Amino acid sequence: MKTKSKIQYPISEVFGARGALRGSTREKRRLWFRISDFEFRIFLLLPLLALASCQKAETPTPPENAASPTPTPASASVTPNSFNDVTAQLDSGGDLYLYLSTAQWTAKLAHGVDVLQQMSSANQTPEQSQQSAPYIALLKDIIQKSGLQAVSGVGASSLNYAPGLYRNKVFLHHYPSDGSGIIWSLYGTQPHALTGLDFLPPATAAAGVGDFDLAQFIRFLRDEASQSGIPQLQQSVTQLQTQLTGLTGLKLDDVLDSLNGSIGIIFTLDVNNIVNVPIGGQTVAMPSPGLALLIAVKSDLIFKQVDKMLGGTPGVVKVDEPDLQMRSIALPFAPGLTYRPGIAQWNGFLIITSDDSIVRTMIAAQKGGPSFKADPEFATLSAGLPQQGNSFAVSTKRFADFIQKLQTQIYANQPHGAQQAALLQRFQKPGSFMSVGSILPNGWLTVSQGTQGAVQLLIPAVAAPAMAAAVTLPALNAFHHTAPPAQPGPPPIPPATSFPPGNPASPAPIPGTSP
Repeated sequence: MKTKSKIQYPISEVFGARGALRGSTREKRRLWFRISDFEFRIFLLLPLLALASCQKAETPTPPENAASPTPTPASASVTPNSFNDVTAQLDSGGDLYLYLSTAQWTAKLAHGVDVLQQMSSANQTPEQSQQSAPYIALLKDIIQKSGLQAVSGVGASSLNYAPGLYRNKVFLHHYPSDGSGIIWSLYGTQPHALTGLDFLPPATAAAGVGDFDLAQFIRFLRDEASQSGIPQLQQSVTQLQTQLTGLTGLKLDDVLDSLNGSIGIIFTLDVNNIVNVPIGGQTVAMPSPGLALLIAVKSDLIFKQVDKMLGGTPGVVKVDEPDLQMRSIALPFAPGLTYRPGIAQWNGFLIITSDDSIVRTMIAAQKGGPSFKADPEFATLSAGLPQQGNSFAVSTKRFADFIQKLQTQIYANQPHGAQQAALLQRFQKPGSFMSVGSILPNGWLTVSQGTQGAVQLLIPAVAAPAMAAAVTLPALNAFHHTAPPAQPGPPPIPPATSFPPGNPASPAPIPGTSP
């Protein structure tokens, strides 16, 4: 008995003169499924090849007798820019050296809003245009007052300055005569000693402390809303202030006046205290985590009001010492695990903490006791960084390991989680860094030192498509190989199966088609 062979098309017969698929509708659909399978495999393979090339590529050694290339004569730009000012803050000769002039773009931000308004008005009624006009005006006013239009250039560099260590820099430039926007005053005015480093406890896993004028930011938003001419927005601002007073007994302006322009956060992992934490339906053993939020204040207005609101709450532990006021209460978090969250007033900071023991370790560090500054990892990361600035941030390898373990545990309870977790561990290597940010007369400079440079930081971004494809491809293949539900009319087309030509397991041709 003669069997019909599987439909095969030479490439010249598959596509017409203009790229159209030839054949009947059923044949096109079967061929399209096969092409789609191939495309998705290529989609999965390309990011992995790119990552392999990033990690394994070696710079070829030029021959000893190779002639030196003739240098290209330097030429000046006919358009004035901030190239010299920006690159003066960067490190040359590394893996990354970037300058982008943004003056022409940022100067036209408000004009761009006008263009968008004109484009949208073409599809609006006069009433709709009138309603949207105040929102457009508000957006333009925020842009003009923000200082974004003063950004004239952006620069970045990455230098492998020691084995396994990289110095990364980012500089946001404005001309000294054009730095009056709110983004240039929110984060401080002059670099100063980074005193926040002095009270980091030894169990610090990640931290950040810096200048941030929260009062100025909130007042800016409130003033913009009040002057917007948008009734709904104005009513919302009024209601929020009324609700704050009703809940706390404090007026918003009194609270803002008590702030002192600095905030911080400290996350700790105590390796000497291993606890079992429920995550994703399972119990995971990890160093005891802790969190402290710091807000610089001029007075104890907020602390006193919280103390008054606690009143005679049972179980509240009160501490009143010459340099420390603290209130905490024991709360069970999990079987065998109890935290004592609290609020404290110390060293010019209002501290909200997950456990009052963190405050004690901060005080001990500030007084010369055990501190994170004695950690060898801190010594490695901080060597050579600016001693003064407006902010600092630090993230340790212990913190990176903790996050990776957390992600792996979360993926383990999801469909295709094992694939995601494997790719995550393959390409997202735990790293550490410390950075210092500084306000300069002509911009904002961030200097970071750590175990990851430009290439290492890009690896997770390249791996993301591969992870998505690894999860999506099996699902799409399952969809391709599942027959569609019965529909009235002609019988449905059987699903395409990716068998190689000549395979005896190949499905029989669709009835009525040519061999």
